[in-house]
Amino acid sequence: MHKGMALAVAAGALMTATAGQAQSWGVWLGSGPGGGDWAMRSVCSGERARGLEGRLRHEQREGEIDPDTAERIHDAIDRLEDRSRDECDEGDRRAIWSIAQRFDRIQGWMDGAAHGGWRRGW
Repeated sequence: MHKGMALAVAAGALMTATAGQAQSWGVWLGSGPGGGDWAMRSVCSGERARGLEGRLRHEQREGEIDPDTAERIHDAIDRLEDRSRDECDEGDRRAIWSIAQRFDRIQGWMDGAAHGGWRRGW
């Protein structure tokens, strides 16, 4: 009974996620033909880092992120991108999964820095 209730609460929480969050949830729950392979491909191809860097440039141009924060975010992306090259060369799926989650946290950091997150009443 308790497991069923927990599953219902979790399903409800997933359904109420914002569009940006919903995109990430599908990846980490292993949906799609390749399951978690999509996350591995996006990290190892550099697509995830490039996407975050492009978004960071956009937010900077719009004046949404101050230059100091943008520089710290960019440095974090670069460090993680360097680490991902090593882990992808080794084929360490667990480490790659961890990197993908850290990219998610960087995306959250960007969201908070650019738009104030929940502080603006979203």
